[in-house]
Amino acid sequence: MSSIDLTPFGFTPTESRVYEVLLSGGPGTGYAIARNAGLARANAYSALEGLVAKGAARAEDLQPKVFRAEPPATVLARIANGQGEALESLTQALEGFGAPATPSIIEISSPKGLLQLLTHEIGRARESVRLIAPAEAYPILAPALRRTVSGGLDVILCAQAQIQLPFALVEAIPGGHAWPGLPLVAVVDQRSALIAARDGAAVQGHWSSAPAFVAAARVTFDRLRTLP
Repeated sequence: MSSIDLTPFGFTPTESRVYEVLLSGGPGTGYAIARNAGLARANAYSALEGLVAKGAARAEDLQPKVFRAEPPATVLARIANGQGEALESLTQALEGFGAPATPSIIEISSPKGLLQLLTHEIGRARESVRLIAPAEAYPILAPALRRTVSGGLDVILCAQAQIQLPFALVEAIPGGHAWPGLPLVAVVDQRSALIAARDGAAVQGHWSSAPAFVAAARVTFDRLRTLP
């Protein structure tokens, strides 16, 4: 099993180590966590307080204080939301320069990059979102999707199995499609689209703002959703 690395998302290496210890060993006091992580007590307490502040752990009001890891899905959702907000700020700054928009296509091969791209694109939606994604992607995308649904946009969400989000139903799409793995299809505002596949931990696909690609993605979405 590979070690957890949260450093690309604003965590320190020690916080990454302590979060992994909390997940693998369960809740514990600062002393126990320090011992299990092989850290000095002061370093462990500093990391624990950092994890609590960043929403990756919580402290239970006991004597002595007991620390518990937040579930991975919760941590991933918070990271995705934060990344989405950062990308939105960057987008607004870049759009302020007024460079002309031109159709483009980008190859996607990173699961993390794909989720960040989807979070960003969904967050920019103004009219509609069409999405087919694996069930486990929805908790990560939930903050961005919640905003689109609460904003009254035309949103259709699908997965391999029916899921009930707190704010929306995710339809179960039929099987029987000749797709290389699990399908990932998204169309946002008729201005951009994603067509990809997930096979195990690997993701391969493309994102584009080219009108023909967007139209093909919409046809693909409708076809996968309505297969007999």
